[in-house]
Amino acid sequence: MSHLAKAAEVPAHRDPSKDPADFVALNKSLRACFVCRLIKSEMQFLESGCDNCQFLELEGDRARTSDYTTPSFAGMISVMDPATSWASKWMHLGKYVPGCYALVINEQPPDSLRDMLEDRGIKINHGDT
Repeated sequence: MSHLAKAAEVPAHRDPSKDPADFVALNKSLRACFVCRLIKSEMQFLESGCDNCQFLELEGDRARTSDYTTPSFAGMISVMDPATSWASKWMHLGKYVPGCYALVINEQPPDSLRDMLEDRGIKINHGDT
C-alpha cells in the first residue's frame, strides 16, 4: 500500500467539477485537531474523525468535534510524505498521515482533553515551541 493511500480525505481533490472558489467557503469551516494539528472541515471531522487521533472518537460526535478541534490556528503546511519530509520532521509530524497541518494552534485545549492526554502520556505540540 502506498503512503498516499492513508492520506486525509479531501473531497475537492477527487471531484473535478468543484469550483476553486469553493475553497473560500470551505476555509471558513476549517478546524485543526488540538492533538496533531491536522486540518479538516468540521464536516470531515464529523464524518471520519481525526485520521491521526482515532482515540478522540470524533466521528459522528458534534460536541467532541467542537471541543477537541479548533478554528483558531495560524498558517498551514501541506505534507505529502511525512516520513521523509524535513519540514514534517521539524514540525514533529513524521508519524502522521499526509495532509494539511496547522503551523500554530492559537488557544489552549479544554481541561477535559488535557486530562485525557495526560492519562495517556501524550504531550501536545501547538507549534509555538
